[in-house]
Amino acid sequence: MDLVAVTRSADETIELGRRIAAQLRPGDVVAFFGELGAGKTTMTKGIAAALGVTDVVRSPSFVVATEYQGMVRVQHVDLYRVRDPAELAGIGFADLFGSDCITLIEWAERAGIELPPDAVRVEIAAGEPDQRSIRILGLREETESS
Repeated sequence: MDLVAVTRSADETIELGRRIAAQLRPGDVVAFFGELGAGKTTMTKGIAAALGVTDVVRSPSFVVATEYQGMVRVQHVDLYRVRDPAELAGIGFADLFGSDCITLIEWAERAGIELPPDAVRVEIAAGEPDQRSIRILGLREETESS
């Protein structure tokens, strides 16, 4: 399922993240694309909260990956400092995916072909202050049990 949305505040972006989380299952990878300040971490906060994470979610720019425990293990990855996909082997990128966790990747464009082909793509573009245009590709269909 593909979804296009516009959010007009950080709270709306977080709420959209919560809606996305309802469709995720262990083993899923969500790849975020967008410029600096587009809202990738804000949406990640909504996804993590809906998955039961109670820790404060921050962009892990300096450590590359942070693991959180909620109803499912959440791997939060930030590739901002990665300049070449070849660097990913050195940080154990492939080890961040698993059937027992949901992996959220900011700056996913920097992963190149290392990004799983079935990753849900979230493309975020900032517009007017606090307004975001968001396109989500590859999300599973909503069901009544979700």
